[in-house]
Amino acid sequence: MGTTGGTKASGTETSGTGSSGTRVLISLAAAVIVLWGLGRISSIVGPVFLALILTICVYPLKQRLMARGVPPVLAGFTTILSVYAMIGALIASLWVSAVQLTKLLPQFAPQISELRDDLRMFLHDTLGIGDDQVRAIVDSIDLRVLFDTAYNLLGSAMNVGSGTVFLLLLIMFMSIDATYFPTILAVVKEKRAPVVDALSNFAKLSRSFMVMTTIFGAIVAVLNLILLLALGVPGAGLWALLAFVCGFIPFIGFWISLVPAAIMALLAGGLPSFIAVVAFYGVINSLIQSIIQPKFVSGTVNLNMTLTFLSVIFWSALLGPLGALMAVPLSLFARAILVDSHPQSVWLKPFIGDINESKATLAARRAEAKAAKAGNAAAGKGTKA
Repeated sequence: MGTTGGTKASGTETSGTGSSGTRVLISLAAAVIVLWGLGRISSIVGPVFLALILTICVYPLKQRLMARGVPPVLAGFTTILSVYAMIGALIASLWVSAVQLTKLLPQFAPQISELRDDLRMFLHDTLGIGDDQVRAIVDSIDLRVLFDTAYNLLGSAMNVGSGTVFLLLLIMFMSIDATYFPTILAVVKEKRAPVVDALSNFAKLSRSFMVMTTIFGAIVAVLNLILLLALGVPGAGLWALLAFVCGFIPFIGFWISLVPAAIMALLAGGLPSFIAVVAFYGVINSLIQSIIQPKFVSGTVNLNMTLTFLSVIFWSALLGPLGALMAVPLSLFARAILVDSHPQSVWLKPFIGDINESKATLAARRAEAKAAKAGNAAAGKGTKA
C-alpha cells in the first residue's frame, strides 16, 4: 500500500513537472512565432508604437488645457499640432543635415588621402605589418563608403514622406481617441484591475523616460554644438543633432554619435581637435548620461543595466533603428503585459530591475550587522574593564 501510494505520488509529481515543462516549451514556441511575425511587419509596428509613445507624452498637455477651460476639441487640436511641430522640426533638421553632409564630404578628399598614407606608414614602418595586410586595411578606408552613407541618408530623408504621413495620421487618431481612454480604463478596471494598473504604470514610466531623456539629450547636444563650433568642425549642427537622437539609445548611442564627429574633427583640425572631441564627449557622456541622468530615469523606470543593454540589441534586431530608439519603452510595454499585469508573476520583478525591496532588505541587514558589531565591541570593552 505504502509503495503503491509512493509510486502514485511520484508519478503525479513527474506528470506535473512534465506538464510544466511542456507549457514552458509551448510558450517559448509561441513567443518565437509572435516575434517572427512582428519582425515581418516591423515597418508597421515601429511607427504604431512611436505614435503611441508620442500620444502618451503629450496627453498631459491636453489635460492641462482642458483644466483651464479650453474646449476639448481645441485642446486636442493644439496637442496634435504640438506633436506635428516636433516631428516637422526633426525631419527638416535631418533633411538639411543630409544635404550639408553630401556637400561637405568631397571637400575632405585630400585629407582622407593623406590620412590613408599616414596610416600605411604607421602600420608598415612602426608596427611592422606586412604589405598585403597593410594594403587590405588601408583600402578599407574608402571615400566612396562615406559618399554612399551620405547619399543613403539623403535618400532616406527624401523617401520618409509615406512613413511620415502614416505616423501623422496615427497620432491624430490616437490623440482623438485618447479623450475616452480614462473612461475606458475605469470601466475595464472593475474586471481587470491588474492589467489597467500595469498599463497606467507603463504610460507613466514611458512618459518619464521620454521627457527626461529629451531634456538631457538637448543639454548634451547644445554642449557638443558649442565645442564643435569652437573647434571649427564642419557640420557641427549635424553632429549635435545626431548626439540628441542617439541619446535615446542607452549605452550604444554615445559611440554612434562620437565616431563621425571625431573623424570629422580629425580631418578638419588634426590630432588636437580629435583628442578634444573624444575627451569632451567622454566627460559629458560620463557625467550627464551615465551619472546624472540615470538618477532621474533608471530609478523610476526600474530596468537593470543588463536588461536595458539587451533591450537595445534585441529591439534593434527586431524592428530596426526605430527599435533601438524605442528600446526602453518597448521593454516597459513587454514587462507590463507579461509581468506587471499578472499578480502571480510579481516574483520576477527583482530579476528585471525592481530592486526596491532588495535595497531595503540589504540596508536592514547592514544596519543589523553594524549594530551587532557595535554591541560586540562594547561587550569586549566591558570584559577588559
